[in-house]
Amino acid sequence: MSISQELFDHLFLVMMITAMGGLLWLPTIWSLLTFLTPKKLLDTYFKEPYFTQGEIIFMSRFPLSLLRTGMFAGVLLLPSLDKKRNIRDCYQVMPTWYRLGLKLFMISNLLISSVIFGILFFLLLSHIEK
Repeated sequence: MSISQELFDHLFLVMMITAMGGLLWLPTIWSLLTFLTPKKLLDTYFKEPYFTQGEIIFMSRFPLSLLRTGMFAGVLLLPSLDKKRNIRDCYQVMPTWYRLGLKLFMISNLLISSVIFGILFFLLLSHIEK
Protein backbone atom coordinates (compact mmCIF):
# COMPACT_ATOMS: atom_id res chain seq x y z
CA MET A 1 0.00 0.00 0.00
CA SER A 2 1.40 3.34 -0.99
CA ILE A 3 0.30 6.72 0.31
CA SER A 4 0.94 10.14 -1.13
CA GLN A 5 3.77 12.31 0.13
CA GLU A 6 1.24 14.95 1.19
CA LEU A 7 -0.69 12.48 3.38
CA PHE A 8 2.57 11.19 4.82
CA ASP A 9 3.64 14.74 5.68
CA HIS A 10 0.31 15.55 7.35
CA LEU A 11 0.25 12.36 9.40
CA PHE A 12 3.87 12.85 10.44
CA LEU A 13 3.11 16.43 11.48
CA VAL A 14 0.08 15.33 13.55
CA MET A 15 2.18 12.64 15.20
CA MET A 16 4.98 15.08 16.07
CA ILE A 17 2.61 17.76 17.37
CA THR A 18 0.89 15.14 19.53
CA ALA A 19 4.26 13.95 20.84
CA MET A 20 5.43 17.46 21.67
CA GLY A 21 2.13 18.30 23.33
CA GLY A 22 2.34 15.10 25.33
CA LEU A 23 5.87 15.96 26.42
CA LEU A 24 4.57 19.23 27.82
CA TRP A 25 1.22 18.06 29.20
CA LEU A 26 1.89 14.66 30.78
CA PRO A 27 4.89 15.50 33.01
CA THR A 28 3.17 18.69 34.15
CA ILE A 29 -0.08 17.06 35.25
CA TRP A 30 1.74 14.01 36.64
CA SER A 31 3.99 16.20 38.82
CA LEU A 32 1.07 18.32 39.98
CA LEU A 33 -0.95 15.26 40.96
CA THR A 34 2.06 13.83 42.79
CA PHE A 35 2.69 16.98 44.80
CA LEU A 36 -1.03 17.49 45.51
CA THR A 37 -1.72 13.90 46.61
CA PRO A 38 -4.20 14.12 49.49
CA LYS A 39 -2.72 13.34 52.91
CA LYS A 40 -5.73 11.20 53.78
CA LEU A 41 -4.99 8.93 50.80
CA LEU A 42 -1.35 8.58 51.80
CA ASP A 43 -2.19 7.96 55.46
CA THR A 44 -4.74 5.29 54.54
CA TYR A 45 -3.10 3.39 51.68
CA PHE A 46 0.60 4.34 51.51
CA LYS A 47 1.60 2.03 54.35
CA GLU A 48 2.00 -1.64 55.09
CA PRO A 49 0.46 -4.10 54.05
CA TYR A 50 -0.30 -2.27 50.78
CA PHE A 51 3.34 -1.29 50.20
CA THR A 52 6.50 -2.85 51.57
CA GLN A 53 8.73 -0.86 53.91
CA GLY A 54 11.34 -0.45 51.15
CA GLU A 55 8.74 0.87 48.71
CA ILE A 56 7.47 3.33 51.29
CA ILE A 57 11.00 4.67 51.85
CA PHE A 58 11.84 4.95 48.14
CA MET A 59 8.46 6.26 46.94
CA SER A 60 8.26 8.95 49.59
CA ARG A 61 10.57 11.26 47.66
CA PHE A 62 10.56 12.72 44.18
CA PRO A 63 11.05 11.32 41.46
CA LEU A 64 9.97 7.85 42.65
CA SER A 65 6.82 9.34 44.15
CA LEU A 66 5.65 9.57 40.54
CA LEU A 67 5.41 5.76 40.53
CA ARG A 68 3.10 5.90 43.53
CA THR A 69 0.83 8.35 41.72
CA GLY A 70 0.91 6.14 38.64
CA MET A 71 -0.14 3.14 40.73
CA PHE A 72 -3.09 5.01 42.20
CA ALA A 73 -4.10 6.23 38.74
CA GLY A 74 -3.83 2.78 37.20
CA VAL A 75 -5.91 1.17 39.93
CA LEU A 76 -8.50 3.91 39.61
CA LEU A 77 -8.89 3.42 35.86
CA LEU A 78 -8.52 -0.38 35.74
CA PRO A 79 -9.24 -1.92 39.17
CA SER A 80 -8.75 -5.43 37.79
CA LEU A 81 -5.00 -4.74 37.52
CA ASP A 82 -4.74 -4.57 41.29
CA LYS A 83 -3.90 -8.12 42.29
CA LYS A 84 -0.87 -7.54 44.50
CA ARG A 85 -1.56 -4.39 46.51
CA ASN A 86 -5.30 -4.68 47.14
CA ILE A 87 -5.83 -0.90 46.97
CA ARG A 88 -8.92 -1.12 44.77
CA ASP A 89 -11.02 0.92 47.13
CA CYS A 90 -8.58 3.83 47.34
CA TYR A 91 -11.00 5.96 45.31
CA GLN A 92 -13.27 6.14 48.38
CA VAL A 93 -10.82 8.35 50.29
CA MET A 94 -9.87 10.48 47.27
CA PRO A 95 -11.49 13.87 46.81
CA THR A 96 -13.43 14.25 43.57
CA TRP A 97 -10.93 16.72 42.08
CA TYR A 98 -8.05 14.29 42.61
CA ARG A 99 -10.00 11.36 41.18
CA LEU A 100 -10.89 13.42 38.09
CA GLY A 101 -7.28 14.57 37.75
CA LEU A 102 -6.00 10.99 37.84
CA LYS A 103 -8.56 9.88 35.28
CA LEU A 104 -7.68 12.84 33.04
CA PHE A 105 -4.00 11.96 33.34
CA MET A 106 -4.47 8.29 32.49
CA ILE A 107 -6.95 8.85 29.64
CA SER A 108 -4.81 11.57 28.06
CA ASN A 109 -1.76 9.31 28.43
CA LEU A 110 -3.59 6.48 26.65
CA LEU A 111 -4.91 8.78 23.90
CA ILE A 112 -1.57 10.41 23.21
CA SER A 113 0.18 7.04 23.13
CA SER A 114 -2.48 5.57 20.85
CA VAL A 115 -2.28 8.45 18.37
CA ILE A 116 1.52 8.41 18.24
CA PHE A 117 1.94 4.66 17.92
CA GLY A 118 -1.08 4.27 15.63
CA ILE A 119 0.20 6.83 13.14
CA LEU A 120 3.74 5.51 13.43
CA PHE A 121 2.58 1.95 12.78
CA PHE A 122 0.47 3.07 9.80
CA LEU A 123 3.34 5.07 8.31
CA LEU A 124 5.75 2.19 8.73
CA LEU A 125 3.32 -0.29 7.17
CA SER A 126 2.65 2.04 4.26
CA HIS A 127 6.31 2.01 3.26
CA ILE A 128 6.85 -1.74 3.27
CA GLU A 129 7.44 -2.98 -0.24
CA LYS A 130 5.96 -6.32 -1.25
